[in-house]
Amino acid sequence: MQSGVVLCCMLELLSKKNMIASLSDLFRKDSSVLGIDIGTSSLKILQIKKEKERAVLETYGELSTGAYTGTEAGRAILLMDEKVSQMITDLKKEAGVTASHAMVAVPLRYSFITAIEMPDLNDAELQDAIQFEARRYIPIPLSDVVLEWWRLEDTEPITPTPSQKKKTVSVLLAAVQREVVEKYKRILADAGVEYIGFEVEVFSASRVLASRIRSAVMLIDIGALSTKISIVDRGVVHAVHNVDRASQAFTLAMSQSLGVDFKRAEQMKHDIGMADRPEAAGIRHTITPLLDSLFDEADRLRAAYRRKSGSTVDKVFLSGGGSLMPGLMEYSIERMGLEVLAANPFSSLEYPAIMQPVIKKIAPSFSVSTGLALRALGAE
Repeated sequence: MQSGVVLCCMLELLSKKNMIASLSDLFRKDSSVLGIDIGTSSLKILQIKKEKERAVLETYGELSTGAYTGTEAGRAILLMDEKVSQMITDLKKEAGVTASHAMVAVPLRYSFITAIEMPDLNDAELQDAIQFEARRYIPIPLSDVVLEWWRLEDTEPITPTPSQKKKTVSVLLAAVQREVVEKYKRILADAGVEYIGFEVEVFSASRVLASRIRSAVMLIDIGALSTKISIVDRGVVHAVHNVDRASQAFTLAMSQSLGVDFKRAEQMKHDIGMADRPEAAGIRHTITPLLDSLFDEADRLRAAYRRKSGSTVDKVFLSGGGSLMPGLMEYSIERMGLEVLAANPFSSLEYPAIMQPVIKKIAPSFSVSTGLALRALGAE
């Protein structure tokens, strides 16, 4: 296998080049499932099983895509399908994966998500009506997409009187091109993994970060190539916004401003970041405008949602590899004036206490893969 695993092994010595978690003594083939998150800078796999109605973490791993193209870790790269299959095969081996069935994440950039107003019909009638209405919003033929929809309404049971009954209902449409779904099926098949299904990444993350919160929260997922901003209200995704600016942009800006190569800038970002230290002054000066532009987008989405729904977002979860930068949490709190928390999808899982220090460091990166695995397990 090519080098490039970037996650630490929970029961072995730390290694910058080969860092994988394994709990092979807990594996049980017949009950385990996988969540696979194929990102532009890394691949993440997580395996869980159900034990006494609880989801138990078995193994996980992360592998840098740079190792498969001869580029630096942290670069956003769109690999050929056969390379992705090879990465999955390699990571399965290194992480000691035994499960053969998986849910896979579809990136938001390959998806179309929007909220629309529809007549307040029963579900069967609404299903038929949406097939016609969706054509107005989805820019390609409906025969070329996989379409799903959800009512955006109170989750508490309500029995309105005829005079109170709403004449319209908000519906969230989510469409993914069929060719993208088929692409991921082929990738998994070539890696020896049986495809259970797919899910747009923002829905996977919301499952583990906000499904039990009975108020509106914001999720900010800072990846390598893009940042996904979503609002989840009482466990349901209501608004989604994709920003083509994220962690790689921070590194490129640092490289140019500080006069260092990409590899050195990436290391400085991870080691120093925006921490309150004298040596971080140059990095803060460079990255702050980029972060402010992301938070401006988040503020606009939050304000629009407040105007439309009357609900106020007062809590934010940061996730994705870009959220691990030192000092980012503190700056986010200062800039947004809200409660900001690091995402911890592993709180939905059981695992040995000895893993806690490692989990705390890497948890935000595994929000999507954990949500996928829980859906596959039926534990959402």
